[in-house]
Parts: sequence; C-alpha cells; structure tokens
Amino acid sequence: MNKTNTGKQAEPSGNQIKGKFQNPEWQLVFFSVAFFLIFFWLYDTVYDIPYSATGLYFDYASRVFNGSLPYRDFIFEYPPFSLLFFLLPRLAASSYEAFAALYRVEVFVFALAGLFLVFKIACRMGKAPWKLLAVYTACFLAVGPIIAHQYDIFPAVMVLLSLYFFWRGRHKTSWVFLALGTLTKIFPVVIAPVFLIYYIRNRQYRLIRSGLVTFAAVCLVIALPFLIISPESTVNLINYHSHRGIQIESIYSGFLLVAGELGLYSVEMVFDFGSWNHAGPLADTLSGASTFLLIIFLLMAYWFIYHRMQPGKSQFTRLGAYSLLVISILLVASKVLSPQYIIWLFPLLPLLFHRWRYAIPAVFVLIGGLTYYIFPLNYLALLELDTGIVLVLFFRNILLVLLAVLLVIYLRRMKASA
Repeated sequence: MNKTNTGKQAEPSGNQIKGKFQNPEWQLVFFSVAFFLIFFWLYDTVYDIPYSATGLYFDYASRVFNGSLPYRDFIFEYPPFSLLFFLLPRLAASSYEAFAALYRVEVFVFALAGLFLVFKIACRMGKAPWKLLAVYTACFLAVGPIIAHQYDIFPAVMVLLSLYFFWRGRHKTSWVFLALGTLTKIFPVVIAPVFLIYYIRNRQYRLIRSGLVTFAAVCLVIALPFLIISPESTVNLINYHSHRGIQIESIYSGFLLVAGELGLYSVEMVFDFGSWNHAGPLADTLSGASTFLLIIFLLMAYWFIYHRMQPGKSQFTRLGAYSLLVISILLVASKVLSPQYIIWLFPLLPLLFHRWRYAIPAVFVLIGGLTYYIFPLNYLALLELDTGIVLVLFFRNILLVLLAVLLVIYLRRMKASA
C-alpha cells in the first residue's frame, strides 16, 4: 500500500544542517550577514562614534560640483584619486544626510569586497574559509565604527586586491591596483619594493620594467589633469604633509607625553593640519628626524625581506606578512598616527597561514579596542593630558611596536619551503 502524504515535509537532520554550513558558500553567506549586522546595526547602537569625516568629504565634493578645483581653489589634503569616492555618492545626493547614507553604503561594499576576496583566497589555497573569514570579521569589528566614517578602507582593500592579482600572476593588474591605492592614500606605495624584491630574487627583470611602467602610467593618467590645471598642486600636497608636526597619538608623542607626566618635558599642544600636534623645539626636531627614521626602518625591513624571500616560489604564504610588516613599520615610525590608520592593516591579517597566525590578529584586536577607548571615548581626556589615558595610549603604541616585532619573528620561524 502507498503511504498517505500528510503534507508535512521532513525536517533536515543535524548532520544535514552541519553539512550545509560546512559548504564554503554558506560560510560566506553567514559572515556576510554578520558583516551587515555589525556595520548597519552595531555601529549605530552600542558601538558607535560621535565624530565623522563625511561632512568634510561632502564639502569637498560639493565644492567640485560648484566649479572649484582641488589643490588650486581649496586645500585638499588627499591624493587625487580619493576624490572619486567623495564624488560618487554626491552624484545622487544633494543633502548631507543623503550623502552620508550613500557614503556608508560605499564603504560597506568595499569592506564586503574584501571579505569576498579573503573567501576566494581561502578556497584557492585549500584552507577552511570560515577560519580566514573569522579573522577578517574579528579584525573588522576591532577597528570599530570609525571605518564607516573615514575612507581608509578603499586603499586598504586595493592593497589586498593588488596582492591577490600578484599571486595569480596578473602582474600588470596588480600594479594598477597598487597605483590606484597609492593615489588614494599614499601608504600602499611601500608595497612596491616588496614586489620588486620578488622580481629581483627570481631574476624576472622584464617584470620590473613592466611593473614600474604600469604603475607610473596609472599615476600619470590620474594626476596629469591636476598638474596641468594647477602645476603647483603636487608641491602644495607635499608641503602640507611635510610641515605637519608630531601628532598626539603617534609613537613619538607617546614618549613625549610620558616624559611630560614624569616632569621631564613640558607638553605644549596646538591644533593645525586637521589634528592636535606637539609644539616646541624638541617636537620640531623629532618631526624633522621622523622622516629619516622612517626611511631607515623601511630599508631595514626590505633588506630583511630580501634575505627571507625564496627564489622560485609564489611566496603568497609570506606576501601578506611582508606587506603587514612594512605597513606596521610605516605606522610605528611616522609622525602622524590617526586612529583610522589601523584600517590599513586589518584586510591583510587573514593572510597569515603558519605559526602565530592567530596570536598576531589577537594583538591587533587589542590594539583596536584600545584605540577605540582612546578615540572617541576618552579623546578629550587625552587632550587634557589625563595620566590614565596617556598611559593607555603609550601601551597601545607599544602593542603596535610588538605587532611589527611579532611579524619579524613569524617570518624568521617560517620553514624555507613555505
């Protein structure tokens, strides 16, 4: 006899449910939903920020829409390609409220693109996607809501794209994204010598020429209109950043503030160049010396990478760590260290695949938590030189140094075959 159909569908068994979420695509869906909730709910409720740079971005875009040109008609502190990310939401929004909403969507799309790229990397390397996606999401959460109100996610994801295409052997595309990232916020340029070292170690000298020509061509195409209209624009941009002082949250500032607490130094603060900076003879001397110290530390890092890089290998299992190392050194040795700069690191942290691969992101999570505690929660107390907040800042900065040290140890302990 045929059994009657009761109209009830059989519920999936526990093994079926478990099998579904072991599916890589379902893992991506799960973390995408988590990303959405973090970005559009958590960052607007218990984990929010009262300060936003979107008003400044709206003003820049509106000035351009009204016929003004950056660098020539108004001070524009960012490289030229950054303007694209301000103009896009302004195309569909004439009010600040609408602009801010669209700008957040733009940021979310880029952060989600980074998540998808990490998923693709995990699948191609035969890694469990959820492990890499979990690191990316945890570090995204640690950065905090500031990510939605700044534009640093754009060049950070471009760096990840550049590394991905470099690994895939699509070198010209890799250099294009590196150039676009550099013309968005300068810092990606420190990755270029890592690529060049790879070519030198593998005797791929033709790729050196091809990469540099591609990079230069992209930069020229984007920058040339501004140089033609306003020849002094490059000089103005360089002068703007070269004349900045020791910013209050930098590594150098941490030592100056502690010296002030010990009575060894008289702290004097001034607001200029869009941030609070140290003033005085010692601060001016440190500001001038910081450029040379940065160059020295970066050269040491490149020398270290040259000797660790193995010829004839893809190096992707090391490429993320190499990039994290040079960006970490850039943060540590620079005279400016705004809270949003830690965004530069987080997309690359899932690219650690060997021993200590979780210890380094754990240190970053702690850095992110302390950064949020300083800004925005206790920034006014920092400006008032509150001893407790000064010590928190000093400890946060020591952790940034530790992060760079851990990356050096991580690379030294990797097997030569990796």
